[in-house]
Amino acid sequence: MRKINVCIIGAGGTMGYKTSRNLLRKQDKYELSVCEIDPDAIGKLEKIGLHVTDMDAAVPNADVVVPAINDSGLKSLAPKVLACMKPGAAMVILDPASVINGEIPQRNDCTLAICHPCHPSFFLDQDTPEARADKYGCNGGKQDIVMSHICGTAEAFDNCRSVCVDMMAPVEHCYVMTPEQMAFLEPTLVEVLGATCLHAMAETLDEACRRGVQREAAISFLSGHIMNLTTTFVGLLGDTQVSDACKVAMKIGERMVLREDWRNIWDDGVLKRVIATMLHPDEPQI
Repeated sequence: MRKINVCIIGAGGTMGYKTSRNLLRKQDKYELSVCEIDPDAIGKLEKIGLHVTDMDAAVPNADVVVPAINDSGLKSLAPKVLACMKPGAAMVILDPASVINGEIPQRNDCTLAICHPCHPSFFLDQDTPEARADKYGCNGGKQDIVMSHICGTAEAFDNCRSVCVDMMAPVEHCYVMTPEQMAFLEPTLVEVLGATCLHAMAETLDEACRRGVQREAAISFLSGHIMNLTTTFVGLLGDTQVSDACKVAMKIGERMVLREDWRNIWDDGVLKRVIATMLHPDEPQI
């Protein structure tokens, strides 16, 4: 079977390095080209046997191109990459925000996909101490990924899916959905709501310590209850419910901690304004 030619741009960055290293382990399946301009990052890639290729030379030969760069650079880079891609090739974007905001162009003869890691869940049993220490994924810890097929052929998207499963390995499940559904997962679910609530918990933990609670005890108590409550609320314990007292406390929390209209974060219009503001914070829309 012919190898899939993959080009990773920004291969020495945080995500680019991990995904490049993972694909390097699959030399039977992939012909890998890596592009990088930072001297320190180039040195890091060379230490694992990867030699940097010029983007203008690598992209035209690639079946799948992965720009592993942040959203601020993606807007200007994506059109240049797309213009160099051969007919039938595919580009995999690692975040839906730029696509939702209309900043990524499309070509009729090329495929565009999005992929994002779920990161290792505390519900997943990891097999080794190294895997258990991997909190972000792509470094030994099992995780799931989400993907979206924006345009192009099913065959090219299958290539994208194969590449993403291997570059974010070990992957348990690959869930395919619309870009809007991906965006409701991030930023809405895990950043606008999840990160905000968890950061508030961390600030409250600091307040507990200021009041004399041993920090280790506070961290243990908070993290244990986060897992316990999450397991209960998402239905993994069947009909198990929190106590009546906890339900009362939650009603108080909704009044004192959350705005009455907080569920508006799930409105389509709010999502678009959130993403536009995240990509361009100097021009806030919300």
